[in-house]
Amino acid sequence: MSPSPIASVSGIRGIVGQTISSDFAARMGIKFGSYLGEGAKVAIACDTRTTSPSLKDSVISGLIASGSTVYDLGMSSTPSVFKEVQVRKYSGGIVVTASHNPPEWNGLKFVLAGGRGVFEDEFDQIVNFDGHGAKEEQEKKKKKNGRLIRRNAVYIEILKNKAGTKTASGVSVALDLAGGVGSLFIPSLLCNQGCSVHTIHDTPGIFPRIIDPTVDTLKPLRDLVISNKCNIGFAFDCDADRLVIVDQDGRKLSGDATLMICLEHFLENARNRTVAVSVDTSLAVEELVREYNGRIVYSKVGEANVARKIIENNCGAGGEGSSGGYIEPAFVMCRDGVYASTLIVKMIKSEGSLDTLLTRLNQYHQDRAKLEIDRTRVRSILDALAGSEGGEVDRTDGVKIRLAEKAWVLLRASNTENVMRISAEARSAQRAMELVDEYSRRTREIENHLSK
Repeated sequence: MSPSPIASVSGIRGIVGQTISSDFAARMGIKFGSYLGEGAKVAIACDTRTTSPSLKDSVISGLIASGSTVYDLGMSSTPSVFKEVQVRKYSGGIVVTASHNPPEWNGLKFVLAGGRGVFEDEFDQIVNFDGHGAKEEQEKKKKKNGRLIRRNAVYIEILKNKAGTKTASGVSVALDLAGGVGSLFIPSLLCNQGCSVHTIHDTPGIFPRIIDPTVDTLKPLRDLVISNKCNIGFAFDCDADRLVIVDQDGRKLSGDATLMICLEHFLENARNRTVAVSVDTSLAVEELVREYNGRIVYSKVGEANVARKIIENNCGAGGEGSSGGYIEPAFVMCRDGVYASTLIVKMIKSEGSLDTLLTRLNQYHQDRAKLEIDRTRVRSILDALAGSEGGEVDRTDGVKIRLAEKAWVLLRASNTENVMRISAEARSAQRAMELVDEYSRRTREIENHLSK
């Protein structure tokens, strides 16, 4: 039996040729189109991986077989598909992408009507959808194949208008585009804002660094910022939903910094100050929201989980600190690193420097690790850890242990890899590392005990 791809609320991901194939993509196209119903209108786009165009074609064939009308946006960002579905009132959308995963990976991300991601129960219904009915129903559907229409995404023009012309004149920006879809439009977008733009890794489909900017050291970008005396550097992933910042001194900032800068801008200008974030987001975000007399709600890790909390609590904004992901539902209901970058350069223009923005924010330090652990044992390990703690334990997602010293540790199964993730935050980098080491050791001890 062939291995299965990783399937979670974050989408379906796997290694092409091992767990993801053209046949699989076509079947998922049929399932999704059938789930949406006869005559569905579906937007589709892909990232710049070499396997993406062929997988997209396979998904399209499945969607057409299900009777859907498919609108092919070509290579485009994940937020652009969310926006397309929202603005054109389509039934749904699919992005062929593995987002921040390595180049040999690929996958599918689903979008539903209104321009939002799927929730956990909806995702299960899609992947398990049985499109086989009575024979006459099958024959009926065969006669009603859909069709394919190619068009440009509305997203770029909408964002260009929202960002404005010459709204960040004189701001010097360095971009590490990771060979992703951002290479196709981000430089011109920021130039239209009046920025002086310097780019690296701007050839689509060539991935010179770790695609996930939260993991890579970003040394070439840091060097580019310093050598060109830029005000800021931006690093994106393959589908342009993640954003990590490098400051004017060439220091890579945490993903939480991206989220906090955007949230401060939002909180200063919004009436609705309810914010949803994932449980692995910095305590500094919670303190920032409360400083503005806002309300914060927590979700499981995963963009769709944050989006669900945003909808359920009528939040004005949200995001994931761990991924450098900011969500502003009034614009688009998903993480959008490009939109975030357009906000940040305008803020630098207004405030004078990135330092001015950062000095207003509380500082914590995080450390992270991931352990390769049999996924069938993760729940037992987490249960054992939760039972051994005497302090405050949060089971929103995995096990989060809040410590009295203004620190926390989070242990959870990854949504996108066969690993357990361990994250810790504390006032000092040393303490955060100590907590990760301690709980990594305890996890291995429990794992060894369960193996006996």
